[in-house]
Amino acid sequence: MTAEQRMQIYLSECALHVTVLDEGLAEARVWMPLSADTSIGKEMLRVFDQIAYRFAKLQDSMGEKVLPLILELAQETVPANATFNEKLNRLERIGAIPAADEWKRFRAIRNALAHEYPDDPELRASAINRFLGGAAKLSTLYKFVKAYVAEHFPDVDCKDERKPGYPTG
Repeated sequence: MTAEQRMQIYLSECALHVTVLDEGLAEARVWMPLSADTSIGKEMLRVFDQIAYRFAKLQDSMGEKVLPLILELAQETVPANATFNEKLNRLERIGAIPAADEWKRFRAIRNALAHEYPDDPELRASAINRFLGGAAKLSTLYKFVKAYVAEHFPDVDCKDERKPGYPTG
């Protein structure tokens, strides 16, 4: 399988995560912003869990598959022992991502969400609000990266990307 074919598969995988992530964010907008007084019921929890899961899956797919493959397709020689931060800086330099620091903020947001803050409703509401804003930015970043791939690697068929949908099997 060629690198271009792998990229097509990876972008399709990410497209599914983005579709479900965006659906969850659209549902969550009616509750935003949360405050310390917001009572999180089962429906809200279901939507927040959906967003958190797809955020994590999208971040993992992009970080482990799409972004490294962009460097390969761009024939950017990166030392085998290069850190992920060095790879992000290279991706920023070639214009594949707008800012390496933004990716680092996604990791911080994800880590902050892992803490539930049961004794501090203000902190909990703030963490969820930051997370939802970060989730929307990650969705936007995927679209930016996909546009970069379409522009710079014409052998990757971004137009014929499998329509994102829910797995059927």
